Amino acid sequence: MEQDIRKLFEAEIETDKKLPASHREEFQQKLEAAKKELSSKQGFKHLFKYAAAILTFLAFGYLTYNKINEQPIIKESALELQLKEVEQKYLKEIETEWHNFKAITEDEKLVERYKKALEDLNADYKIISEQFKTDHNNILIIESLVNNLQTRLQLLKDIQAHIKLLNQENALYETIQI
Repeated sequence: MEQDIRKLFEAEIETDKKLPASHREEFQQKLEAAKKELSSKQGFKHLFKYAAAILTFLAFGYLTYNKINEQPIIKESALELQLKEVEQKYLKEIETEWHNFKAITEDEKLVERYKKALEDLNADYKIISEQFKTDHNNILIIESLVNNLQTRLQLLKDIQAHIKLLNQENALYETIQI
């Protein structure tokens, strides 16, 4: 059984094997079917790539939109600006009148009593201010804010007028006694 392998291959090559006549057509059909299958798979790959890109873009847009909306953009209306201006004016006048009142009076009980009244009005003002923050367009709240400031200022002016009147009466009384 010792044979040369080369001779065996030569013997096999010499036998002419012929391919069937339809072999070429079957091969072409299998090749085209594989192309279609490959192209449909690649179509899905492209579809997934596009879908991933769109989802990424939408997620980025959503996050950016939320980030912009989280930052408080403070735009004050003309009404709010005018109210702040009026508030500043009244608070400045109230402070001035309070210092003048403390300068003219010598009665500490009177100072404490009016200080308590002003603190109560200030506490009311803070409550009304909180209401104003939630409802900017309510005219009644705005009027309450302004009325509170006017009441504080008028209270101080009335006190000062009363003290001046008392001081004049005391000065007149002292001149009469002399």
